[in-house]
Amino acid sequence: MKLAPMKLYSLPHSPYATRVRMQVRLDNLPVEVLPSPVPLRTEAFYERFPLGKLPVLELGSGEAIAESWAIMEFLAETPVSGGSALLPESPLERAQMRMLARYADLHLAVNALFPLFRAVMAGGDVDRDEMAKGLHAELAKGERLMADFGSARALNLGDLALAPTMRYLEELSPVVGVDAPLAAFPALSAWWQKVNAVDAISETLQEMAVAYQKFAEGLAAKA
Repeated sequence: MKLAPMKLYSLPHSPYATRVRMQVRLDNLPVEVLPSPVPLRTEAFYERFPLGKLPVLELGSGEAIAESWAIMEFLAETPVSGGSALLPESPLERAQMRMLARYADLHLAVNALFPLFRAVMAGGDVDRDEMAKGLHAELAKGERLMADFGSARALNLGDLALAPTMRYLEELSPVVGVDAPLAAFPALSAWWQKVNAVDAISETLQEMAVAYQKFAEGLAAKA
C-alpha cells in the first residue's frame, strides 16, 4: 500500500523538523518538504496551525498532524512498502525507542539545549561553570541509556529524535567553555559516530547546522 503524496511544513533550522526530514529520507517517503504557506507568528499562521508551531504534516486527504513525534510514529506505522525499519518490532525495543525520544525532549533539550540557546542569545552573560555542570549531568543520563541499550541494535525513531538535539549541543556548548561535549562519554560517542555514518542523517544534520547559522546571523543583524 502506498501513501498519497503528503506535505511537510518545515523550518530548516528546527531540530524537531529535522528529525522528520531524516525519517522521510531514510524511508524514502512520498513527502514534499515545504516552508510555511503563511507567515510565522501571524493570525493566519495560528488559524492554519492551531498549535502554533512547525513541523506539521499535511496528508493528501487534507488532515494535518502536528508535533514531530506524532508525525514520526504516524509515518512509521502507516503501511509504506512493507513498513519502516525505524520502528522496532518488540514491545521492549519500542519502549526503549520512546525512552530515547523522551530523554531528548524532556531532559537534554529542556535542561541543556534550551539554556545554552538562551545563553547564546544573551551574549554569553551566564554562569558558565554551572551551565557546563548541567550539560555534563544531562549527557551522563544519555550515557547510561546508551550503555544499557547496547551498541548492536538497529537505529530507530528515538535515535532520529535525539540526533538533532545532539548536533545543536555541539554547536552551542562552546559558549560555556565546552568544546567537545561527548569526550567524557564513550557510549554516547560511539552512538554519535554510528549515527553520523548514515549519509541521510549526517547530510540532514549539516543542512540544519547551515540553516541555524543563517538564522543566527539574521538575529545578530537585527540586534
